[in-house]
Amino acid sequence: MEGHDGVVTTVEFSPTSDILASGSLDQTIRLWDIVTGEPVGQLSGDFTDWIRSISFSPDGARLASGSEDSTIRLWEVDTKQCIATLHGHSGCVYSVQFTPDGRSLVSSGRDGVRLWTVRQDMENYSSVEFIGHSRSAYSATFSPDGQYIASAGEDRTIRIWNVENNQSSAQSLATHAESVRSVAVSADGEFIVSGSFDRSVRIWSAHTGEQQHLPLFGHTGRVYSVAISPDSCVIASVSGDRTVRLWSVQTGEALGEALQGHTDWVIATALSPDGHWLVSGSKDKTVRIWDVATRRLSSVGPLHCQGSVYTVAISPGSRLVAAGDDNGYVHLWNIDTGERQYQPFDANVGHIWSIAFSPAGARIAVGGEEMIGLVWDISTQQQVFALEGHDDSIRSVAYSSDSHLIGTGSQDHTVRLWDGETGTQLAILHGHTDNVRSVAFMPDGKSIVSGSWDSTIRVWDVNAACSRISDYDSNPETSLENAELEDGWMLGESGELLLWVPADYRSYLQILPCTTLIGRRRVIVGMADGDQPHHGADWTASWRGTLSV
Repeated sequence: MEGHDGVVTTVEFSPTSDILASGSLDQTIRLWDIVTGEPVGQLSGDFTDWIRSISFSPDGARLASGSEDSTIRLWEVDTKQCIATLHGHSGCVYSVQFTPDGRSLVSSGRDGVRLWTVRQDMENYSSVEFIGHSRSAYSATFSPDGQYIASAGEDRTIRIWNVENNQSSAQSLATHAESVRSVAVSADGEFIVSGSFDRSVRIWSAHTGEQQHLPLFGHTGRVYSVAISPDSCVIASVSGDRTVRLWSVQTGEALGEALQGHTDWVIATALSPDGHWLVSGSKDKTVRIWDVATRRLSSVGPLHCQGSVYTVAISPGSRLVAAGDDNGYVHLWNIDTGERQYQPFDANVGHIWSIAFSPAGARIAVGGEEMIGLVWDISTQQQVFALEGHDDSIRSVAYSSDSHLIGTGSQDHTVRLWDGETGTQLAILHGHTDNVRSVAFMPDGKSIVSGSWDSTIRVWDVNAACSRISDYDSNPETSLENAELEDGWMLGESGELLLWVPADYRSYLQILPCTTLIGRRRVIVGMADGDQPHHGADWTASWRGTLSV
C-alpha cells in the first residue's frame, strides 16, 4: 500500500477488519481496503504536525487520532469529516484508544494520561487527569472490561488505574495544564476568569474555587489576557492567534466569530466600565477599540504606539484609553475621538508589562522590567511615589476599589501589597513557585487573586496578610501559617527551619493567608483536630510508630 508522502507512524484495523487506517508524518490519515490494498479515503484536517496514534471506535463508525500538535481529533469514518477537536494536552499525544463501550477514550502524552468524555452532540467534552507518571506517558490502554487503564512511561514505570473506584489516583482536570497568564474578577465578586497558555479560558467560583462550565476552547494560540464586562455577563479574551473572542458567562459559549484586525499576537485587553467598548493591544504596535454590542471595530483607530503593546487599561469614567509599550512609554487617548489626551511619557520602568488606573482616575500605576513600580499623576505626568521591594520584574499591578491598596505580582514569585496613598509595602505573599503574571482585587478589596506560570491560581486574604501575628515560640501551628518557603524549607520569623516540603508538593502548598488554591493538587499543612503539636526539643514525640533494636 503506497500513497503517503512521509513516514507512516501508526496503523489500525477497523473492528470488522475490512479497513486499515494509517497515520503519517505527512499530516494525513488514509483508509485502505484490506482485500485490494486500494485507498478508500483520506482524512485531512487542519493538523500542524504529524500523526502519532489512531484508534477505531468499537462500532467502527468513528476514528480518533492523536497528533504531535497536542490535539486529539474525532472523525466520522463514512463522511471522512472531523467532528471534534479535543484540547487539553500540553504536548505531543502519543496514543489514543476508545473504551470498550465507545463512550470515552484514553490518551497518553508528554504531560501524562487523560480520560476523555465527549457528549453525543460533539459540542462539549471533559477530561480527567491521572496523576502519577513523572515524565512522558508513551502508551495507555483499557482492560477488556473497561475498568482499568494501564500506562507506560518514560519514568520506567507501568501504572494501572482503577477507572471507577480509585478516585485518589484520578483527579478531575479542572485546572490549567500550562501557565496562567491572566486573571480577572467579576464585578459582583461571584467568579474568577483565567486565561492560560493551554489555549483555554476558564471560569471559577470565587467562593469555592470550583470550575464553572467546561473550559472555553476556541483560540488556537496562547491566551494572554482576559477581562469581564461590568454586568458580569461577557468575557473577553485575546490570544497569540491574533484574535479577540467574546464569551457568554451564563452558557460558556462563544458570542459570534473571533474578532480579527490585529496582524500579530494580541496580548492585552480591557472592557470599559460602561460596558460599551473593548480595547485590545498587540505586538503589531497598535491599540484597537471594538464595539461590544456589534462586535465590530470602532471608527476610532487603530491607535499607534512606539513598540509592542503588552498592557492596556480604560479609565474609571470610560473616557481614557491607556497603553504601555515595550519601549517604556505610556500612551493616553480619548476613547471617543482617538486623539491623544497627553503626549506619551517615559514611565522609567523599562519594558512596560502592566498599567492600572486608580479608582478616581487621577493616577496610573506602572509595572515593568525594573524591580520597582511607579505611580504617576496623569495630568502633571509627575511621579507620585515608587513601589520598592521586589527582587525581579513587576508583571502586574492592580488597585483595590477603594484605592487604599495596590497589588503587584512579580517574576520573583511573590505577590505584594502596598499602601495606595504612600507606596509603603504592607505584605509579601509567598506561595507561587514561578512568575506571578496577573493580579486582581475582589470588588470588596478583602481578597486579591493571582495567576502564575506555575499553572495555579491563588486567592489571598488581604487583612490576614497585612496583620499577620507571629507567635513562633508558643504556637507551632501559627508558625507554619506564617512561614515562608525557601529551597523547600518553611522558614520561621528569624529564618529557622520549620518543615521541609518535598518538591512535588511545593506548587500546591496552601498556607495562610492563601485561602483558596486552584491547581492540580492542594496540600494543606496543619494540625489534625485534637492533635498536640510537638516541636523544639520535644519533636521526637511526633513519632507514632514502633522501633525495634
